[in-house]
Amino acid sequence: MSREQIGIIELKPETQRAIADYLIDVARKGYDVQHFDPQLKYGGTKLSLSQQEGYYPNCHLIVLKKLGYAVTEILQENQEQEALACFQAYRELFSAASKCQDGNDSSIPYIQKIHFLPEDLFADIDPADLISPNGFRIPEHLNTWEEIQDYSAQLLVPKLLLAALCGIHNQFPWMDTDMDLNSTMHTMRPDPDKYHVNAGYGGGYIKQHTDGYWNERSNVPLIIVFLSISNPNREPTGFIPVDAIFRIPSPNSQVYDDWRAVFDDLIPAGQSPEQFVQWVVDQATQPQFSFVMGVLGGDAKRGVYETPLLEKDPNYGGYLFRAKSTFQSSNPDAAPVVEFTNRMIEFLGSQKVPDTYLEVSLSPGEIYLALNGAGLSIDGNPDYEADGYAYPVKGAATIHGRGKLAASDGKIDRTLARGNSLKGQERTFYAPDDGADLLLEELKKCSSEPKLALLDRNSFFPDKGIVSKLLQEGIRGNQLKR
Repeated sequence: MSREQIGIIELKPETQRAIADYLIDVARKGYDVQHFDPQLKYGGTKLSLSQQEGYYPNCHLIVLKKLGYAVTEILQENQEQEALACFQAYRELFSAASKCQDGNDSSIPYIQKIHFLPEDLFADIDPADLISPNGFRIPEHLNTWEEIQDYSAQLLVPKLLLAALCGIHNQFPWMDTDMDLNSTMHTMRPDPDKYHVNAGYGGGYIKQHTDGYWNERSNVPLIIVFLSISNPNREPTGFIPVDAIFRIPSPNSQVYDDWRAVFDDLIPAGQSPEQFVQWVVDQATQPQFSFVMGVLGGDAKRGVYETPLLEKDPNYGGYLFRAKSTFQSSNPDAAPVVEFTNRMIEFLGSQKVPDTYLEVSLSPGEIYLALNGAGLSIDGNPDYEADGYAYPVKGAATIHGRGKLAASDGKIDRTLARGNSLKGQERTFYAPDDGADLLLEELKKCSSEPKLALLDRNSFFPDKGIVSKLLQEGIRGNQLKR
């Protein structure tokens, strides 16, 4: 299949700086993506130099829209056409008119890397101050108001950038009901006591999977975003294209015998390997699989049961691939589907087949975007294509995992801020040339003086003195000690 594996976009240095300056200015004034109430369940565990109202999951939708508009405007002013076209392709894939039809995502690579922020933006930040489970930590050696304000603003930049990207994609940040940073933006750099743990916060080996495999369909993240804070050892993240799991090589291909050997014992008598894979794809669309956050039969409290492995979404028409190595089927006849899928993912991850296991390393300020098992189409009668494969499942979707992170001198140096986005229930994207009037109308509705509302990004976030008030009260962030 003719698809770029890793797309690379390098924003101009002046564009990177302009975006960073804008987001830092928003953060310094105390604006956040979410409401917050220090009296509720997780009170006091997030950055205090921001608006202290509401409860975590309540997202400031208008903030999302303003940030998306502002960043898009900066990209346009600096003529970053490649980045704008990239975001347009993602939006169109999940638009109502698209329905994720075959061929409409050919411009989307499996992994899109973008140098979005200046490489030195987080140079003065200790990544340890980003890994608190639900909040930020302010170093005790910072004593002046200005130092505390500047430092806390930099800590908030990754979250604001995620919000802007969600707005640009016409999507919404993925948040859980009792989490703030854990779902909206959390770091992949574990605490010392979790260096050897095979979990989201651990440093151990994590198999390829999709995020939100245990979530209901309406709340499964479609796009995953990683932003590098620090990565001096160039440790990569591994990706596997979903279409490679189900693709069928030509009998004349050099990989055909190795491919068949992966699942030869699963093929029923009288059935060819090609027919078996087509059967697997058909069975994968049936509601007979279970996915949980944890281990089936264990202490998992969240999960989806009796759902397809390849699930059709009526909202955008495409298929979503759920992936976790411990998934099971309640139907014994579908057990070969589970076994085939897990074996094929392991086979592709072993790098025995060229170009099916993609490793991507990020430098500070770089992001990558990937479709989280989403936007797929299914072809019931695929033909062999120019690369020698037939594709029953097509699309740019990937699954991701990681090798064990290396601890050096008692610490792990790689820190990635991860965010996810899911399809919003209402339009959130307002580009300067697409929907500006709609955003202006919304600003008027939110303004106490509608006639003074302006479609000017520099007036979107006025300084209301929130941070100064909090600093005068002696608040140093979220009060967490190292």
